[in-house]
Amino acid sequence: MASFANVFNRVLPLIAGSERTDMTERMTPRSEPCALRAMPNEEIHIFIKRIDNNHVIRTEDKQATATCWRTIGLAGLSAIVAVGMIVPTAYGKLAGYQIERSREEQARLRKQLAHFEAVEAQLLSPATLARIADDQQFVEASSETMVVLNVDRSTALAMNQGPKK
Repeated sequence: MASFANVFNRVLPLIAGSERTDMTERMTPRSEPCALRAMPNEEIHIFIKRIDNNHVIRTEDKQATATCWRTIGLAGLSAIVAVGMIVPTAYGKLAGYQIERSREEQARLRKQLAHFEAVEAQLLSPATLARIADDQQFVEASSETMVVLNVDRSTALAMNQGPKK
């Protein structure tokens, strides 16, 4: 639109003849050697009026307040529902990690148990026990020094039964 107005500003003075508008005067070169060309829309003046609204009192819109509270409530409720839907999934993931850690620990403990059983079997082997007996200078007990308890294998003492009637 601004270019269309400029066309009329250039054509109308030619039609009118000797009449020259401000625009045509600005468009003609000046005789001053240091003169600047006119800026576009230089003739527009903007006036800004300061508006003071200190004395204006805002009226309360009860319907808008109710709508805002309803929106806040629904947003809170939807957040609670979303968290309620996410929590079981997250708990399942965490439980899965804990189960996997327990399985790894069980595998480690089984490996350790197998190692200890192998060491125990090696230590309790007859050859190892004979070597330890020789190192400690153990002597094999004679039949006279050996005392055998509970030869008849009765369970009278073990059961601690009173006299029979």
